[in-house]
Amino acid sequence: MTELIYNHQFYNNHKNGESIIIDRERKYIEKIINACRPTDLFVNSIWFENDNQLKELLDKKPKRAIIYSGMDWHDNGFRRSVHEEIAKNVEEIIYVGNKDGNGYFSFWVFFVEDFKSSFYKEYKQPHTFDKLYMCLNRKRHQHRVKLVDALKKEKLIEDGHITLGGDPDNNIPPLTLPNDYKSTAGDSTVGDRKEGIPNDITSTGKNEYWDSHLINIVTETTTSSETFISEKTWKPILGLRPFMILGDYKIYQYLKDYGIDTFDDIFGTGYNDPDWNNRLTWIVDTLHKLKDVDYNLLYNKLLPRLVKNRDMFEEVVKINQLRFNNVLEKIK
Repeated sequence: MTELIYNHQFYNNHKNGESIIIDRERKYIEKIINACRPTDLFVNSIWFENDNQLKELLDKKPKRAIIYSGMDWHDNGFRRSVHEEIAKNVEEIIYVGNKDGNGYFSFWVFFVEDFKSSFYKEYKQPHTFDKLYMCLNRKRHQHRVKLVDALKKEKLIEDGHITLGGDPDNNIPPLTLPNDYKSTAGDSTVGDRKEGIPNDITSTGKNEYWDSHLINIVTETTTSSETFISEKTWKPILGLRPFMILGDYKIYQYLKDYGIDTFDDIFGTGYNDPDWNNRLTWIVDTLHKLKDVDYNLLYNKLLPRLVKNRDMFEEVVKINQLRFNNVLEKIK
């Protein structure tokens, strides 16, 4: 066990019971810290920076740094300088969490397992689809804004249920659903942001919207790391929907390794393009191709595969637990 522990102040300020994400994440962080050697530095990389706290810890000359990413992605872009500062001061670094490689495991798989009953869907008969797709977006990340703009430009906006957070600083209102949730348990974790879209991380939203769309377009949190997979990706899998994902480049590789069907025969393999802009174009082009198909016929054709995907999540949880156990052994 180590006492050299870095958490950003925003993380430390959350008391138990205030955040359903941080409350759960602390369980896994505690196990990692307990596996560390006394001379290790544990770094929770969520929002970390070159602040006085990190400097004081590095001044203690730790032998190794265990750098963890859980609720957010492994940020080696915007926060590259923090990684470089740690690397200059320790002999060895072990990355665990959302970093592709031997230290990989997903906190979000554990989170979704806790709330599985809220995501889990049974097939309802009869089933009528009014919309080709659903694409829900809260924070205005570049790839999300660009996708929504493309859907508008290509006149696909009326074919889907779509949201996008606003930007009050620039007088940009949110794009909302008329009867959406107003607040959720996930809002406390995002501080005082005012996107105007609830941070719904524990359900698939209102049934009237979920039940009436065919394809779920997932815009993951980032396109700038390797394989960040949040609850957003697991919603359509547990909720019996075919999906296309705009996110990190290796997401599909991991899903296939889990045994998840990615419907390549229906959507193609445009996700293989290393440029997320081209992957965005693939999504829009595919929606155009499917706009005039019989939604109900296609869904019924895919249903056995959707059920298999949903049921495969139990194996995903087991794999993720093994990965987490291997991380603890690696650290020890």
